[in-house]
Amino acid sequence: MTELGLTIAICTRNRAPLLARCLAALVAAERPSSSFEILVVANDCGDDTVPVAERFADRLPVVVVAEPQGGLSHARNRAIAEARGRLIVWLDDDALVRPAFLCAYEAAMAASPRSSIFGGVIVPCLDGEPPAWLLSGLDLVEGAYAARRRAAADVFANVDADLPFGANYAMVAEVQRRFRFDPELGRRPSNPFAGGEEIAVMRAALAAGHHGRWVPEAIVDHLIGPERQTEAWLWGYFHVDAKQRMAGPPTPLWGRLKAGRAFRRYRQARTTAPPREWLALFVKAAQLAGKAGVRPDL
Repeated sequence: MTELGLTIAICTRNRAPLLARCLAALVAAERPSSSFEILVVANDCGDDTVPVAERFADRLPVVVVAEPQGGLSHARNRAIAEARGRLIVWLDDDALVRPAFLCAYEAAMAASPRSSIFGGVIVPCLDGEPPAWLLSGLDLVEGAYAARRRAAADVFANVDADLPFGANYAMVAEVQRRFRFDPELGRRPSNPFAGGEEIAVMRAALAAGHHGRWVPEAIVDHLIGPERQTEAWLWGYFHVDAKQRMAGPPTPLWGRLKAGRAFRRYRQARTTAPPREWLALFVKAAQLAGKAGVRPDL
């Protein structure tokens, strides 16, 4: 197998229109000096994902493989098995790279040969016509949209550090093959809000003595479709995220009472307070409800 410089791994499932936009942005990106491949893993797809990806083969070094077992972790593990690059760069199918993206990762790998993990910048980009309340308070909820902002090439080595997100990060292939993704984590047909598979991998690598650095020049615009610009979707995200962060059973009765009070405060403020004020209460209410194991839906 011929080794390349970079593998850009895109795991996708039934989102052909988004994948087309993602690949179009890669066409417009500056080319690195070393060879690279765009590895598209079609995860249990029933739409035209494969032909859409193949249509870019005359403009990009696209390789398309099918992973029939549904679940993002299964797709990521298939990408690890297929990747030929020395550095595997993970890119979401709804992320649009900026022009310097490929060259930035290539330069970071050359400048930091002892680093095993590299993290890029993720800027939420609200698609369509977002509601005014969301525009007003985007910074309060952008964690739900995988926002990551870095202005310096800081090094990270602590498992408790603020780590990159799966929409835009990279790992040296030799290291990545030793740390595979847990199928019990990550989005899958039975749990679209699940996640954390990439964080678990990075923490395992850091605990084993590897370290990483941020690559502030590797920037993507993360498309946020109208379906994720609703209170119901954000409630689901913050509820599940808080629940997943819990160690042990849900909080006792007092925690459920606290969650109920927080929800009532949010509902009252929703009709009387400015968006930023009620949105902060909304996030707190969703998180407390998740920790208490109550009210899974808004």
